[in-house]
Amino acid sequence: MRECRKNKIQYKQCILTLPHHILIIMSKKEPTLLFLIALLFFMPIAVQAQNWDDIRNSDDYYYGVGHGETDEESQKAAMAELTGMIATNVSNEFSGLFENTSKGDKTEYKSKVLNCVRTYSQATLTNVQKWKVDGSTTHEIRYYIKRSELEKIYESRIQRANEYVGIAEEALAATKIDLALQYYYWAYSLVRSLQRPSSAIGTNGKKLINWLPARIRDIMSDVSVKYVSRDGDRVGLHFFYKGKPVSSIHYSYSDGRTDCIGDAKDGVGIMDMAPDYETDVYHLSLEYEFKNETRGDTELESVLAVIPHKVFASSEIKITPTPAKDGKEEKNKEAKTDDKVEVADKNPGINIKADEDAITKDAGVYTEILNRVMGAIRSHNYNSVDNAFTISGLERYKHLIKYGMAQVIGTPSFVFFKSFDGHVTARGVQMSFAFKGKVKKTFVEDVVFSFNTDKRIDNITFGLGSIATNDIMLKETSWKEGTKEMLVEFLENYKTAYCMKDMQYITNVFADDAVIIVGHVAKPRTGRSAVSDGYNERQISVEGQSLIQYNRYTKNQYLANLRNAFLQNEFINIKFTQNDIQWLEKYEDRQLFGIQIGQEYSSSRYSDKGYLFLLVDMTNSNEPTIKVRTWQPNMVDTSKIYNAGDFYE
Repeated sequence: MRECRKNKIQYKQCILTLPHHILIIMSKKEPTLLFLIALLFFMPIAVQAQNWDDIRNSDDYYYGVGHGETDEESQKAAMAELTGMIATNVSNEFSGLFENTSKGDKTEYKSKVLNCVRTYSQATLTNVQKWKVDGSTTHEIRYYIKRSELEKIYESRIQRANEYVGIAEEALAATKIDLALQYYYWAYSLVRSLQRPSSAIGTNGKKLINWLPARIRDIMSDVSVKYVSRDGDRVGLHFFYKGKPVSSIHYSYSDGRTDCIGDAKDGVGIMDMAPDYETDVYHLSLEYEFKNETRGDTELESVLAVIPHKVFASSEIKITPTPAKDGKEEKNKEAKTDDKVEVADKNPGINIKADEDAITKDAGVYTEILNRVMGAIRSHNYNSVDNAFTISGLERYKHLIKYGMAQVIGTPSFVFFKSFDGHVTARGVQMSFAFKGKVKKTFVEDVVFSFNTDKRIDNITFGLGSIATNDIMLKETSWKEGTKEMLVEFLENYKTAYCMKDMQYITNVFADDAVIIVGHVAKPRTGRSAVSDGYNERQISVEGQSLIQYNRYTKNQYLANLRNAFLQNEFINIKFTQNDIQWLEKYEDRQLFGIQIGQEYSSSRYSDKGYLFLLVDMTNSNEPTIKVRTWQPNMVDTSKIYNAGDFYE
C-alpha cells in the first residue's frame, strides 16, 4: 500500500485488485479510504462519458452511434453512421468512381462513394472499437476508429491487389486465360475502390490504376478464335493465345434465344445454338469479371457490386463461319488439319513406357472399335455398340451419353498406351457437353477409354488435362515403374466419379475411418457461432476476408451431404490444375501418397476454386483407399494448406 500511495493512479488500481477480505479490514481502519473505494466503483461511467465526448470532439476519429431493440440492430445502425461519416469526409478524393457518373450529378456520385466506403465492412475495418452502453431502455452501440486506420485498409487492398497480380501472372504463363483475366480484373477493382487509386504501385514499379487495364486489353487482343465447323446446332471453335492453344478460357454467347456460358479446354470450345438458328456472324464475349466466384468473400463481393463495371471492347469477338464453294456456311464438316489442336502437343507429359509392338499390332483393332463407338454417339444410335463393352464399361458408357447431350468433337486422333496393369488406354477423344438449366452451360472434356485384355472397353473417364497430367508424368522421382500412370488413372477415376455422380465408386474409395475435412467460406453470424453443426475441426480467420470454416465429417456424414448435392445439381464438373505429389517413403510396406492439387469446381448451383488434398493408400493399385480428404479455398495462405505432414510424420 505504501508503494501504491506514491502514485494516485497506481493507488486506485491496487485497491481495485485487492481481495474482498482485505477491503473489509481496510474499511475498519480507514473509513475515508472506504469512501474512496466506493466512489471508484461509480467512476468508470463518468470516465467513459468524458472519453466519448473527447472522441466526438476530436478530429482524430470517425464514429457512429446505433440504437435498436437488439444488439444486432444497434450494431448495423452504428456501422451505417460510421461509414456515412467516413464517406462524407473522403468523398472528394474517390477519383476511381467518376467513370460512368455525370460530373454534375453530385447525388449519384455521393451515393457511389457511400457504397464504396461500405465495402470497408466490420471484417475489413479490423481496428474498429466497439463501445456498448448499458442501462438504456434500448440497446446502444458506439463504433469508433482512428482516421489513420483508413490508410492501413488502403495498404491492405494494395497488397491484396499485388497478390492477385502474382496469381494472374502464373495463370497467364500456363495459358489459363480465364484465371489470368479474373485475377487481373479483381486487382483492378480493388485499386479502383481506393480513396487515391494512383497511390497503388505494383511490384513492377508501375501505377496499377493505369497498368492493369492496359494489361487486360493486351491479353484480350492476343486471344483469337477460329471457327471449325457446325454439326447440327453445335458450333465447334478453337481458342488461341498468341497463336498457341489456350489451356482454359471462359466466355459467353447468345444461342439466338438466350445468353449462354461456355468453357474451352486445351484450345477447344463449343457454342450450342438454338434449333435451326442461322446467322452470318457469331458473337462471343470473353468473361473477366467473374462475380459469381466471389461468393463468401464479403470484401471482394461488395467491391465488385459497387465499383462501376469496366467495359473492354477487346472482350467482344466476332466469328465468321467458313464459307463453302457455293457461298453457304460449311456444315457437318470436320476441322481442317491445320486448325486441329493436336493431342500430342497437348499432352507431352503422357510418356508411358509400353510394349510398342503389341500396341502397334493391335492399333487397328482398337481404332475400329472406337470409330464404331464415335459413330454411335454421333448418330445417337447408342445401343448399336453395346457389345464393345464389358458390363462395368457399358454402365459407364450409359452415364457418359446422358451427361449433357454428349457429342464428339471433330475427328479424334487416337493415341494408345499400354497401362501398368496390362490394359490399353486410348486418348485423343474430345467431347462437348451442354446443360440447359437456368443458364445454359457448355464445356469440353478429354475422354479416355480403357480396354481390358479381351479388347473390350471396361472403363471411360474424363482426362485430367495437360497441366495436371504433365505435373505427374514429368516429375523427377525414384518411384517404381508404373506409379505415375497409376496416379493419373486414380485421379481420372476420382474426377469422373464426381462428374458422373457415381456414389458406389466414392463409397468404396473412402476408408471407413477416413478423415474428411470440408472447408468453405462462411459469413460470420451475429450472436451465434458461425458453425452450424457439431463437427467443427478448426477455423482460420484470414485478415480482410471472411471466416474460413472447416468441418470434419465422418464418412457417412460426408456421403449423405454429397448424395444431397448430387440430387440438387443438374450437373457437376471438376477441373484439376497444378499438383504436387509426395510419396511417404518411410512407410516402405505401403504405397502412401499425399496429393495436393488445384481444383476448379462448377455445378448448376455453385462454383469455387481451391486446393484439394488427398492422402491415398495405393498398396493395392486395383483398390486405392483415401485415408484423408480436405478442401480449402484459394484465398487461404499457402502456409495454412493441409499436407501429408499434418497427418503422418
